Amino acid sequence: MEEQETQPQEVKVVSEASTTFSPLDLLFNPRSVAIIGATPRENSVGGVITKNLLTKFKGKVYLVNPKYDEVNGIKYYKSILDIQDNIDLAVIAVPAPAVPKVTEECVKKGVKVVIIISGGFSEVGEEGARLEEELRRVVQNRIRVLGPNCIGVYNAFNGLDTFFLPEDRMGRPRPGPVALISQSGAVAGAILDWAARRNIGVGLAVNYGNKLDISEAELLEYFARDNRVKVIVMYMEGLKYPGEGKRTLEVMKEVTSVKPIVVYKAGRTKAATGAVKSHTAALAGNYEVYRAMLKQANVIEADNLTDAFDMAKA
Repeated sequence: MEEQETQPQEVKVVSEASTTFSPLDLLFNPRSVAIIGATPRENSVGGVITKNLLTKFKGKVYLVNPKYDEVNGIKYYKSILDIQDNIDLAVIAVPAPAVPKVTEECVKKGVKVVIIISGGFSEVGEEGARLEEELRRVVQNRIRVLGPNCIGVYNAFNGLDTFFLPEDRMGRPRPGPVALISQSGAVAGAILDWAARRNIGVGLAVNYGNKLDISEAELLEYFARDNRVKVIVMYMEGLKYPGEGKRTLEVMKEVTSVKPIVVYKAGRTKAATGAVKSHTAALAGNYEVYRAMLKQANVIEADNLTDAFDMAKA
């Protein structure tokens, strides 16, 4: 396998826990990826991810779907458990009811990180929330999870791209010093397309969706350690769990002492707050509280996404 030319490096200002090996290294720089729900069907979610990784990713790619044995000379596996090699990262793109089972198989396989693209969890109501709790019980600190209900990771440096919009609908920006963290997949896709058309270098981008596990705070810490990243742009809808605000504030204070963070906070009006709440099951909350938090953390707040990227370019 081709070695990555640039590896994330540590900075002392970030907490001691993050100066050791992090599973997020495998989220952004895996040596091998399995796509569960891979398919040759063009323009489907699994199909676009399959094409992205087979054509661009510099590591090993394994396709998992019990419907196929071999397509165009490429082997498909019935289950991730049938793969003999070690798998660093699994991308799950199957119907929501099947997600707990395939995640359990990833745990048995020894996979360290999964990206759950599948939607149909807490963002859709009570039934989805129950399914998300079932997934939480499966995970039980045995595996790290990005998502569910997300579009995952874009890494322009190594070709890792789980954003399932075809390139004719979403341009991919060149490698560059900007990193993007977005709670919304639709917004992340629109930003990358906008950046690509303006030749703005966005080296890393991530959408974390319902944040069952990996949250914006941990992603901020990770990007603070990566010396390819010079500025972090963040689209933030709202916090979800008890204690999350305090944790995010603490991390932002640490990171802004290393590199700038530019944030556009959605849900500034009552109408926008309602839309955000229904989108990823996050609580948009009172905007003034968020505004005070961002100011206290020395974060640069933008009035809109265009301003955020103008600030990042500056």
